[in-house]
Amino acid sequence: MEKEQYINLLEERLWEKVDDYFGDLNKVTVEQINHIDLDVDAWIQFSKDNFHLADQNYEEPKAHYVEEMNWLSITNNKLGRNRYNSFELNYGKQGDTNQKLIKLLGEENIDKLGIEQDCILVRLLVNMPGNGVPWHEDAAESYLRMFPQVNGLEECTRLWFPVVDWCNGHAFQIGNSVLTHWKSGDVWNIPWGVPHGSTNFGYNLKYTVSLTGKLKK
Repeated sequence: MEKEQYINLLEERLWEKVDDYFGDLNKVTVEQINHIDLDVDAWIQFSKDNFHLADQNYEEPKAHYVEEMNWLSITNNKLGRNRYNSFELNYGKQGDTNQKLIKLLGEENIDKLGIEQDCILVRLLVNMPGNGVPWHEDAAESYLRMFPQVNGLEECTRLWFPVVDWCNGHAFQIGNSVLTHWKSGDVWNIPWGVPHGSTNFGYNLKYTVSLTGKLKK
């Protein structure tokens, strides 16, 4: 980094613009809502067997993002979040990986989560040490394109759960709630519009799932 870049960051004060954008949503607190049983070894084996079908993502603007999400991605990039510290293996969109992940999740867990089995998008994320997901919000663009029968966000939910037990240096924040020391299968809801992000400043790979599903009526 050059000194001029540093001075420009201090003068732009981009963090204040992000705070203004989210407003009171930054202060939302969440609690664990459920627990499901997972075969940890099977989920890790899935990531090995289907490596060729993983999206290798990092923070950058994307064509399918709405305008506000691209603004946030650009802002994150300016603040230093890039391909070198936001890399992830992201499974669930390519090939038959979503169907395989739904099968791994299992009918019993799906029933426990209160979602319809035919409208589920499971995204398995693998973060290497030194990487994490920058502060952002979800708009479920991919999900709503995949399941046009779902009439907007009010009909669906975004859930998050870890595949493996908590390890040193792993953290996930939703609004004002910082999650650590979790157990495999602990489930939290991410309310729509509430910002969140994760980090792996530890020495173990971090395996987590972001799941979107249609709520049962």
